[in-house]
Amino acid sequence: MSFLQELRRRKVFRVAALYIVGAWVVLQVADLAFESWEIASSALRYVWLGAILGFPIALIFGWRYEITPKGIVRTPPADVESAIDLSLRRSDYVILAFLLFVAVVAVYQLTIQMDIEPNSIAVLPLENISGDQEQAYFVSGMQNALIAGLSRVSALKVTSKTSTMRFKNTVESLPRIAAQLGVAKLIEGSVFRVDGRVRITVQLIDAVLDEYIWSETFEREVKDVMSLQNEVAQAIAQQVEVTLKPDEQVQLKSTDSINPAAYEAYLKGQFHVERFTPQDVKLAAQYFQQAVDIDPDHALAYVGLAKLCAVQAQAGLIRPQEARERCFPLIEKALELDDSLPEAHFNYAAHMVWLRYNWEEGDAAFQRAIDLNPSYAEAHVFYSHFLTLTGRIDEGTEQMALALELDPLNRSIESIRSGFAWCPITYGR
Repeated sequence: MSFLQELRRRKVFRVAALYIVGAWVVLQVADLAFESWEIASSALRYVWLGAILGFPIALIFGWRYEITPKGIVRTPPADVESAIDLSLRRSDYVILAFLLFVAVVAVYQLTIQMDIEPNSIAVLPLENISGDQEQAYFVSGMQNALIAGLSRVSALKVTSKTSTMRFKNTVESLPRIAAQLGVAKLIEGSVFRVDGRVRITVQLIDAVLDEYIWSETFEREVKDVMSLQNEVAQAIAQQVEVTLKPDEQVQLKSTDSINPAAYEAYLKGQFHVERFTPQDVKLAAQYFQQAVDIDPDHALAYVGLAKLCAVQAQAGLIRPQEARERCFPLIEKALELDDSLPEAHFNYAAHMVWLRYNWEEGDAAFQRAIDLNPSYAEAHVFYSHFLTLTGRIDEGTEQMALALELDPLNRSIESIRSGFAWCPITYGR
C-alpha cells in the first residue's frame, strides 16, 4: 500500500479538510467579532498563528487515532486481518497528553501575545555610529526625542526610556526583549552627526513575527531637529496604522527651528539628570542654565531647572517656602513659552499638590499632562499617589497599573507601589 493510500485509509485527508473548514469558520467569526469589539485588525494574525500551529497537531492525531462511538481508539494497521484490541495503551495516553500539552502551550502563548496591545511600541537605545564617544549625550537625546514625539500620539502606547535602557548593547533576541517590555513593536536605530547635521536611521520591527517591516533614514540640520523628531513620529504612526487626532497632526507638523547651542546645552543637562549622581545633578543645573542664557525662550530648559529645584525640595535641601519662591517662577515661564509641554504641566501639578496643597489645581494639571502625553509614566506614578492620598483608591490603583505597563522594568515604580521607597507626601515637609 502506498503512503498516499495509507493517508486515505487513516482518514488524514478528512481530518485535514474538517480542520481547514473549522479554522476558516473561526477566522470569519473572529474577524467580525474583533470589528464589533473594536479590537485592532492586526490582532487577527494571532488567530491565524493559532490555526497554523494547530494543523500539524490535528494531522498527527488523525494519523494515529480514530474517534468512534466508543471513544478514541487507535487506528488499526493495514495488514491486520483478525480482530485486535484497539483500545488505548499507556503510551497512547502519553502521546495524547503531549499533544494536549503542546496545544495548551500554543494557545497560552498566543493569549499572552493577544493581551499585548498591537499599538504598543518601545524605542531601544540608539547606536552611535559617529565614532565619537563624546556624542553619547546627543544620541541619548535623540532617543528621548523619538520617545517624546511618539508619546504625543494618543493611539500609541510608548514604553518609558528607563525600561529600554536595560537593553543597551544587549545580545537578547528582539522577541524576548519585546516580551519583557510588553510591546508588540520595537524601534531600533542609529545616529550619525557631523558638521552641524544629524542623520537618524530608524527601523520598525514586528516583535511577534520577529521581522523588520519598515526602515528609513532622515537627515536635517541640528537647528531643525524638532522638525525631524515630528517627521519620524509621523512616519512611524503611519506604518503602525494609527489615526492621528487633529491636534496631534498640528503638533507633528510643527517646523519650528531651535538655537543649536541652547539645544546642545539642554541635551547635556538632560543626559546628566538621567545619570543622577550628586555631581551630575550639579552639571545638569549648569547646562540647563546655560541653555536659558543662550536662548531665554527655551521652554524645556526651564522645565529642567524646575525639576532640579523640586529635587532639592524633595531631598530637604531647601525649605518649602524657598522652594515655592524658586521653583514656581521656572514652571510659570515654561508654561508661558509652551503650554503644550506635558513636562511643564506635570511639574506644575507636583508643585501645587506638595508645596501649595492646592488639590483642585494639582488634579487638573496632572490630567492635562497625561492628556498631552498618555505614555508619561512618571506622571501616572505621581498622579496615582495623589489620588491615593485623597481617598480615590481605585483611581490611584488604575494609574499605578498604567505606570507599570509603560515602565515595566523600572524598579523604583514597583518600590513606590509596594511602599518601600520615598513617597511624595514628604515633598513639602
